[in-house]
Amino acid sequence: MKNGKLQMEGSKLLWHLDRVTQWQEGERVAPLHIDVGLSKSCNIRCEYCFGSMQGNRFVTKDPRAFPREALLRYVEDAGAIGVRSMAFIGEAEPLLNPAVYEAIVAGKKAGVDIALGSNGILYEMSPAGEEALEYLTWLRFNISAASAEGYKRIHNSDDFETALQKIRYCVGIKRQKNLDVTIGLQMVLTPSNRDQVVGLAKLGRELGVDYLVVKQCSDTPDSTLGIYDHLKEYRDFNELLQEAEAQATDDYKVIIKWNMIENEGARHYDVCYAPPFLLYSSGDGKLFPCGAFFDHRADEFCMGDLVEQSFRQIIESDRYWDVVERVKQLDVHCDCYSNCRSHFVNDFLWQVKHPPQHVNFI
Repeated sequence: MKNGKLQMEGSKLLWHLDRVTQWQEGERVAPLHIDVGLSKSCNIRCEYCFGSMQGNRFVTKDPRAFPREALLRYVEDAGAIGVRSMAFIGEAEPLLNPAVYEAIVAGKKAGVDIALGSNGILYEMSPAGEEALEYLTWLRFNISAASAEGYKRIHNSDDFETALQKIRYCVGIKRQKNLDVTIGLQMVLTPSNRDQVVGLAKLGRELGVDYLVVKQCSDTPDSTLGIYDHLKEYRDFNELLQEAEAQATDDYKVIIKWNMIENEGARHYDVCYAPPFLLYSSGDGKLFPCGAFFDHRADEFCMGDLVEQSFRQIIESDRYWDVVERVKQLDVHCDCYSNCRSHFVNDFLWQVKHPPQHVNFI
């Protein structure tokens, strides 16, 4: 398998056919995965930030965050219901939530695989941060620059060296304790930061992380972030991306999301079937079928409030399943942003729902 065992493009639903079969038979299934926002605020201002369209704000203190008690109840409910993984990545910076380390441990103990995606600047080099590494399945640092100058330009922050210090700390603890956690870097590729990709691939190797993944920048069809209108330009980056790939070693992967980078936002399915399998919760505790609705048509697509209700109460409610059906009425070619998180799940489920002729001729 390309890039070893790290499959970062495509769907992993082949390994969850029990849940897919239940869905095919019309059962109301528990989601497999949830992207969990822990905060509605961020300590840096990335030029490509999708969260800026989700009602987030830049702060250095007093963030709007998912309350502790509700958050812990949420991760414990998720395990009891049958959710198999949760990623604390959300739409803002999860480390602005003081309960993040406690939630990582509680979620894993509840039987849920837990991941964290962060800019890393606030990661605690403390017993809490060290313990979190023992419970995380993977930890991803979001960084799209290879130098202090590039970091200032792209992330609007002077914290480049601090980010590197935290990455080195986590890699060091992993090695010292021989932990299973996978540690990686993620670059959001845009026309304005493509000059950083080769340098970042070299930097990732130097830092000792397991991988660098380079992904596309998602944007709305009306090009809110100024990217959608330039998706055709991504094909011009191939030579740079191939040079970045060449920095890989046996122990360090450089993963380019070629399919999404080159598809210009096109979809080969007409319906969004993903919500029963993949959900999103915002940094203030609202549950949605898609992160695009955190601050847009929220009244129409909010499934429930995890601060006011338990997760079980929400997914067993008529409101939850009404929203699942409402999502199916969207025009995915006009209403949805490019290369959304649910893209490959929908690709897979569309084929399940629309099999080809002569399926016995395998």
